[in-house]
Amino acid sequence: MFTNKHVARSVERQHLKSARKFYHAMADINLELAKVHRSIERQIDKSHYTAATSFVDQYISYTTIWNMKFVYNLENPEVVLMQILHLDYIFKREEADAFLKERQILAEQHLSFKELKPYKDEQIEARIEKMAQYIAEF
Repeated sequence: MFTNKHVARSVERQHLKSARKFYHAMADINLELAKVHRSIERQIDKSHYTAATSFVDQYISYTTIWNMKFVYNLENPEVVLMQILHLDYIFKREEADAFLKERQILAEQHLSFKELKPYKDEQIEARIEKMAQYIAEF
């Protein structure tokens, strides 16, 4: 009987450790993407991206994409995805030779996000389509 309790506790500890690593990784990605947002904020005309920003802000609690804070937002995979989509939308509309460093950071963080596999590719594509539809109707 002691062995079963020991095994159960060990499995529970491993699960908690794994879960903590997942959310810690999400927070790291979110912080890096927030830095990118802050670094480009003054160099772009934010009025061109009002619709995209409005869509993304629906998924962020108590703040905006331009001022990311609160642990709930930082550990949330949905917020990571929204930051990736928002930055991708902006970079596709800015000059190709602008923000090279920021584009590289986005690519690296996007890869890190995909490696964690919080969403299937179909789910991400559906979110992209939903964002495009929202922007078209804005």
